[in-house]
Amino acid sequence: MAANMIGVKKRIIIVNMDSLDVVMYNPVIVHKSEPYEAEEGCLSLDGVRKTTRYQHIVVEYFDSAWKKHNKKFSGWTAQIIQHEADHLDGIII
Repeated sequence: MAANMIGVKKRIIIVNMDSLDVVMYNPVIVHKSEPYEAEEGCLSLDGVRKTTRYQHIVVEYFDSAWKKHNKKFSGWTAQIIQHEADHLDGIII
């Protein structure tokens, strides 16, 4: 979930990873590779839409203790992060 999608004007996303909710403050995708076409739904829209996502990404973000992270993600987790990061930039699939 992206904070701005629920009315909070902050660059924050929350991503569930293996039953753990990870909060990312000011996330920036700094690298992406292996594009593919995906179909995604969104709570903001009816139905699904095609979009380009990347199999592998690297994200820089801060945690709740303001420690900076630079972490690699792949597959489904990478896709979710890309979707939520798009929301922070005003992009709705």
